[in-house]
Amino acid sequence: MKFTAKKRLLLLASVASLALLIPLLRTRQSPADLYRSGRAAVLKADWKSATAAADQLQSLPAWKAHAGLLRGFVARGRGQLREALLLFSAANHNPKTRTEAYFQAGSICYQLQQYSQATLLLRQVLEWQPDHPDALRLLAASWYDIGAMEKAIQTLREVSRIAPADYRPIYMQATILRDFERFEDAALAFVEAAEKAPANSTVAREIHAEWGDCLIQLRRWEQALAVLQKAGDWPDVLALRAQAMFSLRRFDEASALANQALTHDPTQPDAALVAAAASERRNQIDNGLQLLNRCLQKHPFDLRLHNRTAELLAAVNRTAEAEQFRRQAAEIARLRAQLSSTQQELVRDSSNVEKRLEIAAVAEQLGELKTAEQWLRAAVGMAPELPAANAALQQFLQKHPPTTDNNATPGNTVTNSPVTNATEF
Repeated sequence: MKFTAKKRLLLLASVASLALLIPLLRTRQSPADLYRSGRAAVLKADWKSATAAADQLQSLPAWKAHAGLLRGFVARGRGQLREALLLFSAANHNPKTRTEAYFQAGSICYQLQQYSQATLLLRQVLEWQPDHPDALRLLAASWYDIGAMEKAIQTLREVSRIAPADYRPIYMQATILRDFERFEDAALAFVEAAEKAPANSTVAREIHAEWGDCLIQLRRWEQALAVLQKAGDWPDVLALRAQAMFSLRRFDEASALANQALTHDPTQPDAALVAAAASERRNQIDNGLQLLNRCLQKHPFDLRLHNRTAELLAAVNRTAEAEQFRRQAAEIARLRAQLSSTQQELVRDSSNVEKRLEIAAVAEQLGELKTAEQWLRAAVGMAPELPAANAALQQFLQKHPPTTDNNATPGNTVTNSPVTNATEF
């Protein structure tokens, strides 16, 4: 049988039409259903199915932005963050997808510690959707990570307003307030966080431990002991209970708790201080000095250990050694005062990069390497184009090579999974 040219064209056209129809016949899904199935595949890390859905949506002009979102989720799930940023940008021109595209881009920038860009993107999301819970959580974490604590607290209050049952924003507020020595306000926040946290959970015990520490700073010994009863028996908790017992002049109980803590952690500083004080009461000063010296090997910049060692040395007339420890304590006290005052300056400041470099330098002098690195990364994330910030971070990393994944999200944040369940159509 022979085909004319016209018949051949008609046959080819029929085959082509059938080829375009086959995917729709196979899926029998509307574009909206197809997109939803792609999002479901993303949540299950089924990248193949998500990509297949994106491929089919790509051929529909009104759904190209949704295809870009799906491809962005796939790239992010595979750890291709830079590529994911580009893919999400393909979805930010469509009003139906731009909120999610901006949020995902902000989330990736936060993950990459590009804080300046992250805050810009997340604030734009909140312009469009003021009650976007994940954007608020991530913005709060961004403010926290650059040390703009007042802005972090304000944003966390917004999170609490729209998610009143969530303990995490309250817990983070309490931690910030305690770190900046606002112990009365911190104690109230810890009360609320403890009420909302899952009962008998690890996080509930952590909240009670930090709450108890706050109460000890307020010298509320009896209340601290009651709170710490629900904090477990970690060495740090045992040491806090020992401090409270000693201050209440329950010396035998304090000594037993301190020794129990030191059995688990021989260099726990609070326990060592209580045990040394108990040794002094028994006139066993050499034992106390031995405990403090062992602890100083691990915590050479702990001001309390230096001061207490100087006191015990003076008690046995070792005046020259006592004076040496006093001089070291004075230098540590000077650096700590400088660190504290500079940090207080940045409570409301989200722009001063130079001050953050200054804090990092002082923290490094005090041996607080994790704190120093956090401030350096904050400076770089705020001003990646600033040579001084990048140079300072590189020099620090050369001296102190990182031992963990520095791109990991910080533990004490209020962030959720980067894939939200928002509707974009």
